[in-house]
Amino acid sequence: MSNCILLGKPNVGKTSFFLNFAEFLGINRCTLEFMDFEGNAVAKHYSVNVAKNYLISASPFKTKDVCKIKLSIPVYKGRSDFLLHDTGGLMDGIHKDENVRKSMAETLKYLYLSNIVLHMIDTSTIFTNQISTMSEIDYQINKYGNSKGCYCILANKMDLSEGEKGLAFLKNKFRNTYILPISALKGMGFGEVKQFVARNI
Repeated sequence: MSNCILLGKPNVGKTSFFLNFAEFLGINRCTLEFMDFEGNAVAKHYSVNVAKNYLISASPFKTKDVCKIKLSIPVYKGRSDFLLHDTGGLMDGIHKDENVRKSMAETLKYLYLSNIVLHMIDTSTIFTNQISTMSEIDYQINKYGNSKGCYCILANKMDLSEGEKGLAFLKNKFRNTYILPISALKGMGFGEVKQFVARNI
């Protein structure tokens, strides 16, 4: 079964996309498996709406454990299953919080094990100085992703006024990368993400 990882800086919208994309694919109730740094796994059962209320937060580093969900997608005349992994935010340098450092290490471990890489960047904060603002770690992810193949950038928050300018910047900066403009909140671009995953599953 293919492993698809969703990663990026804190507060770029990864968990919103993770759950809203599952809902887009027809999931109403889900089993989420949380895996901590020691390799312990805990399965929890939610309705998607309850999961959104519990897991989505404006606070950075809310997601610390890697969380995976099994999804199914139409491929040719049948369907194929894949695992989508939500991950803790990555950042430049070494964070002072040990739990955040462990979360980042766990994210990188799953990155190396994944077949498909969805790299999320917040288009609305590219020209600001916030925790979600694009930085060196994004260039490193891009370099690794392009060498791995089956990689794209999800240019998120295109529903915001600053999104178009941020998208233009990304297209100029990453000219050899497949970039999908999306809104994790509004569901914009989900069909294109679905097609990308289906082509690479």
